[in-house]
Amino acid sequence: MRLSVPLLPVLFLLPALPLMADGPVDRNGPVTPGVAQHREATNHEEAQLEASAAEHFREELGVNGLTTPLVGRVFTDLELFDPPPVDLLRSFDSSRTFPDRFQTAIQFGALVANGFVATIARQQDLLLDTGRALVRNAGALDAGKRLTVRSKSLFELSDKGDWQGLRQELTSTQEDVEESMLELKDGELADLISLGGWLRGFQLACHVTSGHYSAEKAAALVRPGLMDYFIDRMDCLSPRMKSRPAVRSVTAGLKTIRGMTPPGTVPTSGDVLRLKELADGTLAAALTKDEQALPAATPASTAKP
Repeated sequence: MRLSVPLLPVLFLLPALPLMADGPVDRNGPVTPGVAQHREATNHEEAQLEASAAEHFREELGVNGLTTPLVGRVFTDLELFDPPPVDLLRSFDSSRTFPDRFQTAIQFGALVANGFVATIARQQDLLLDTGRALVRNAGALDAGKRLTVRSKSLFELSDKGDWQGLRQELTSTQEDVEESMLELKDGELADLISLGGWLRGFQLACHVTSGHYSAEKAAALVRPGLMDYFIDRMDCLSPRMKSRPAVRSVTAGLKTIRGMTPPGTVPTSGDVLRLKELADGTLAAALTKDEQALPAATPASTAKP
């Protein structure tokens, strides 16, 4: 992939540091004011170029304001869905590992969402299991170094019972993974991690709303912009990836959910029950081996109001 503004060639065009400025410059000795000022200006230009290059990476990889950081904010909204579904949290198999990047990314995102809701439920043992599982999956995603440090913090905060700190730390894991994917030039994987986090969070929220219905909770399930984004990103996957049964099932499930949640609507209790079933089926399909993949949901309507 080629950056719109290649970093290294531009750096070579920067003014060379003069060997003489207000007098001789000794590499190991004091630097004159003129040289110091020039170095400061050069360093500032280099920092600006690096920041610009990183932004171009984000744009070309599809890593933008609707990916990882937004999912962190979606996690915060999960505090609305009370009481936390502890039995459903514990039913999630955090020990699963997958041989492919699609399901590993979905699993990783789902683990972060599961851990976030576990902090709301104050389930310390579940948080410890989640931290260990995140480390395992991060290694498979080539983000192990960052997440190993982050998991240590999770364990320490869990020991202290710092639930708010744990929520912030879990959200930060998403940001760390985004940076890792940026370094690996893999925006597709960052999107899949975000999708896994949103889908698991949506599933948990649907279960809570189904059992403890309120218009406020039901309205919070409606996020057409985010759903449209994920549907678009699924359509942008490689042809080989899109041909997989699991990917087809997830795409169909997302489109069906989107068709039931047009902007400005408040789902009825019956709608929420259907959304819960769809969320269960879509996440199960995402994390089922292809040869055992569940059949894709049939969209009732894929029209976008």
